[in-house]
Amino acid sequence: MTLTLAGYPAALARAAVAVSLFALALALALAPAAVAGRAGSPPPATPGLLTIGAYERTLVQLERGSLAAEGGTLVSGPQRIWVLPTRAAQRVLPDLLARGLVRTVEPDRPIELFRASAEPLVGLEYWRALVGGDAATPPGPGKPITVLDTGIDVTHEEFAGRPNTFPIGEQDLTDSSKDFHGTAVASVAAAPENGLGVVGVYPQAVLRSIDVGELTVSQVIASLTESMRAGPSVINMSFGVPYTRLLEDTLLTAFRTGSILVAASGNERQEGTPSGPPGNLNHVLTVAATDQRNATAVFSTPSLGVDLAAPGVDIPAAIPRIFEPNGYLLVDGTSFSAPIVTGATAWVWTVRPTLDNTQIFDLMRWTANDVPPEGFDRDTGFGVVNIPRALASQAPPRDPQEPNDDIRHVRANGLFRAAAAPITAPNRARTTFRARVDVTEDPEDVYRVFVPAGRIVRITATPDTDVDVDVWRPSATTVFLRGTARRRSLLASSGKGGKAVERLSVRNRTRTGFYAFLDVYLPRDGPLDAQYTLTVSTARP
Repeated sequence: MTLTLAGYPAALARAAVAVSLFALALALALAPAAVAGRAGSPPPATPGLLTIGAYERTLVQLERGSLAAEGGTLVSGPQRIWVLPTRAAQRVLPDLLARGLVRTVEPDRPIELFRASAEPLVGLEYWRALVGGDAATPPGPGKPITVLDTGIDVTHEEFAGRPNTFPIGEQDLTDSSKDFHGTAVASVAAAPENGLGVVGVYPQAVLRSIDVGELTVSQVIASLTESMRAGPSVINMSFGVPYTRLLEDTLLTAFRTGSILVAASGNERQEGTPSGPPGNLNHVLTVAATDQRNATAVFSTPSLGVDLAAPGVDIPAAIPRIFEPNGYLLVDGTSFSAPIVTGATAWVWTVRPTLDNTQIFDLMRWTANDVPPEGFDRDTGFGVVNIPRALASQAPPRDPQEPNDDIRHVRANGLFRAAAAPITAPNRARTTFRARVDVTEDPEDVYRVFVPAGRIVRITATPDTDVDVDVWRPSATTVFLRGTARRRSLLASSGKGGKAVERLSVRNRTRTGFYAFLDVYLPRDGPLDAQYTLTVSTARP
């Protein structure tokens, strides 16, 4: 499995690998059971069969303990994720599994980088007018930008002496011939107004750069963890990787801790390859590429997960002089559309600092400049990012408790160690609030609800379009069950059509209270998004 920079067309040939019988047996033992999604809704992604024997190193997520003595390196302390040589993993995992100390095992997949399309710089930053960057004055330093990439050239004139520039860790430009990529991406987002070369979207931004180093999934997880340690920011990811559960969990953790995630959609349109993670994952602001006429770039990968578009053709960018003596090139790719959105998002968030990441996330989408075809589409999402509109438009309300797309996101020792705060509790018998769901980024809202002994809980969801509501037993593990498993795990369900109010109730006939899981979601063949008012109240039967 490989990770590719989205600035490069994909042309990867995957070699077949021999897997030892032991590794295959271990993989089967460790593979999580596939869970079927609700009909018409995207099922939760699952790692499937893991064959760690085909890779030099293995990622292991522990319940507790350390793998340092076995040659392991901690890549994420909060998530207890270690990476160690696969031979060592094969030796220690059977005992760790028998003792119940392992949560997840995955191979540490390598990253494969490809060439970007480039030609000598002609110096025309046409894109500024298309996104409204010339219609307002960028602010001073505020909400940080974090570029996760191949590192920046701190000796380049765009970054040497640039204020508020914080390389996190070593920035190594000699790992591969593609190490110009991070410098180019960072320059599009935040090159300063210094009278030289190019000017980024947000010239005075606080710029953090994290070099993904050895170009493996473990390094991306470690980089995301470093970014979270530095504090919330707008995180740019101009790369793609086939699905890995641990990477998705790290992304969701970054969102939960206040960051906004921006990813390129990919450049595989002509190959017909579908868009993959991180761009097609929930709560990631995914960016496609357009050209000088706001038309979809010929290489830009379409996807239901695309949220926004930005220019990605003939983008002037800074290039380390060890790769380009001139120091600048014109580059193509969604790799360079993404940092335009990243810079714009940090700009708007700096001017509107009281908004949280859920509000800024949707504000950037909902204020985009719609381009043909009319309405939301797989090529450009909501349209081309529009900075002036995002600065001036009314902000959406906060979307509470995100990410809460499944039961494991809100129960204790699921994605997070602590359970999400219940919306009703023994000392809080009633609640009312507004929230929203949408099929591209947030298709499910799962909440914990307290059902007291001998009481009845009444639930009302009043939508602006169409939502359905389920209540699941405390023993349920996912809201994506079907058939007999679904019927056995459900306490109540309501699925009226259109704008009808969904009403349901749960009665506890026992002498012990319990926490149920309340799920509000978009129905099969329903609208792309919905807002709703949720009211939960407790009463005597």
